[in-house]
Amino acid sequence: MGKMNYKVCLVHYTSAPGGIELLMPEIIRMFPEGTFSVFVIRPPGDKDYNVYNGVPAEVFRGSENNLAAAWRLWRYACKRRHTVFHGFNTGPFFLLVLRLAGVKRAVYSVRGTLHYTGLLQKTLRKLAWRAALSSRYRILANSGYSRDVFMKFMAPFKPHIDVLYNPVGSSRIKPAPEMAARESLNIIYTGRLADGKNLFRWIEMAVAIHSYRSDAMFFLFGDGPLRKELEEYCRSFGAEGYIRFMGFVSDLSEAYGRADLMMFLSEAESFGNVVVESILSGVPVIASAIPSVREIFQDFPQFLVPEGPGMEQVIIDRIAGIDELREAVPLASQQFSKRFSLEQHVHGLCSAYDSLSQPETDILLSQDR
Repeated sequence: MGKMNYKVCLVHYTSAPGGIELLMPEIIRMFPEGTFSVFVIRPPGDKDYNVYNGVPAEVFRGSENNLAAAWRLWRYACKRRHTVFHGFNTGPFFLLVLRLAGVKRAVYSVRGTLHYTGLLQKTLRKLAWRAALSSRYRILANSGYSRDVFMKFMAPFKPHIDVLYNPVGSSRIKPAPEMAARESLNIIYTGRLADGKNLFRWIEMAVAIHSYRSDAMFFLFGDGPLRKELEEYCRSFGAEGYIRFMGFVSDLSEAYGRADLMMFLSEAESFGNVVVESILSGVPVIASAIPSVREIFQDFPQFLVPEGPGMEQVIIDRIAGIDELREAVPLASQQFSKRFSLEQHVHGLCSAYDSLSQPETDILLSQDR
């Protein structure tokens, strides 16, 4: 990795187990101890799972109140203004706080595709981004799709954005062990039980699949604000006997080790860690063909199903031909283990951090001339 001549302050909105948050402990351990400190804008509750527990990094906390959180971040940044800061999808206003605090070197990771919900918000956010992005700051995106969406939002301004894929291929992923034949077909979902994941539709698909294959069992691994509603929705179908809510598990092998298939029908994703995790664990995938997931499976379209009213029949057809999906997993896994490796991600981070030590030669944000 080379000699590290800088410290890095990571700024996260939350330390709850999300996509990149679950990967951060391993990323931090790839660097020399003491490289990172962390500022979490929304502090976790006493009973909340905290991804930074036991991680060799000092953690500072903001507040549930935006103004109080901004004030604490500003004070934190003022004391470390010559440090490299790295913000993860915290939005332009907290990035602007860093710039107002005098931070000269910063990396910002775009990890979402919803940047506004109305014309007024779009205008205000674009102005905030214009004020927050210094020419010395670097921008990373977790997929070509999230980069393109952000570029379209920022038009006519043209920020330079590098794509750095999530480090899904890490030691957290272990191939599922060979299992004895079992009587059921086990289909899983892993991830947040939240809006945008299309989980009510997922349950409807589970009911349809079960009517086709009565041996099918369904397991949802994860937690979130929709859990109670989803459980009630299951009961409305009388499906609680074959659809089970397993809660959050930190050990991925517990989820993938019992799975014959991962079904992921999300409506919008900037990347899609779980489908990569599934393939690397040796478990075939059925995933909705949204842009970011198409990018992941660009060489393996057999794992994708179209959105819309015909989805149900396509999924049932794919399950009928599940052996074909299984046969494609080893080749996909071989590609993914390199394309989405921890090593490629750490190398990309080092390049971004190192570039901030160079003379200012690049103008990252310029108007269309």
